[in-house]
Amino acid sequence: MKRILSSILFVLTLVLCGCAPSQNTPGSGETAATVAQASFAHRYATASEAKDLLFSNREYYAGFSQNDLDYRMQKTGATMEEYQAFAAKQTLDFTDDEKAMLDKRLAEMAKSVAERGYTLPPLDEIVFVKTTMAEERSAGGYTHGTTVFLAASILEYLAQHTKDGDPATLVTEFLWHEIFHCLTRNNPDFRANMYQLIHFTIRDTDFVLPPSVREYHISNPDVEHHDASAIFRIDGKDVECFTDFITTQHFQKKGDEFFDYATTALVPVDGTDVFYKPEQVSNFDEVFGANTKYVVDPEECMADNFAFALTWGTAGRDGNGYNSPHIIEGILAYLSQ
Repeated sequence: MKRILSSILFVLTLVLCGCAPSQNTPGSGETAATVAQASFAHRYATASEAKDLLFSNREYYAGFSQNDLDYRMQKTGATMEEYQAFAAKQTLDFTDDEKAMLDKRLAEMAKSVAERGYTLPPLDEIVFVKTTMAEERSAGGYTHGTTVFLAASILEYLAQHTKDGDPATLVTEFLWHEIFHCLTRNNPDFRANMYQLIHFTIRDTDFVLPPSVREYHISNPDVEHHDASAIFRIDGKDVECFTDFITTQHFQKKGDEFFDYATTALVPVDGTDVFYKPEQVSNFDEVFGANTKYVVDPEECMADNFAFALTWGTAGRDGNGYNSPHIIEGILAYLSQ
């Protein structure tokens, strides 16, 4: 789940600065059909089908807190019935031009992977859904299973930059981020290997959110499980914790957004009803690395790193590499096997 910060840097919640793209694009002698041969299997949902897909992940909605509902509906005491009625109105139809643009971009991405000798884990057909994204408070996109929900604003951005002859490489980074979520759901071993790059170990069962965390919990459709933990140094002691996306305060007035009050809760796995914030942890960056600040969960942290690796390579967006290059190197080494 990615928030749009501006019309230009819409896919970046908190990332590094920019440079020229490193991925390959079709040469002048290549036809769209030639490039598309290497593309991901995908299709586009109609607005009516999208409504069913939107609510197909019942477990996600069952995990909503009151905090979730209030921020999303911009009122206190909001109900799930109100939210779902509102969300159902946000689905849209793709235009033919939007489909063609995404077809081309996905084909270019798949071609770049093949040309660099990388092999992605198996991936089921991706279903793309277009929405206003009001249902997720102006995120850039999110996923359920291998369904990728895209904000209309992203498609507008892509269309404008395509018209201007700009490669709009931030769109490529954004798509890789969302595809990572699809890949981890299809491939548990891949997920485990990716999480190990930032010192997280996946357990057999999910951890339970204690009441103090549940009160401020914000559901993230890209994070289906709280089953990964790492060792954090807190008050001079090693504490095994899992993470959760929370707000620092409850919804108070219209205009308050959960992104504006978001933080990462580090929750001890022993069931203690307490949580710690990143500023209380002395080895926070050692665990998560320092390539991205989108570290509400190992899933989101690694989705960003994966997107950086496949979009910008080891050089990084600004050509100066990364603060934690071992994570990028580990991703590319895995894909090279």
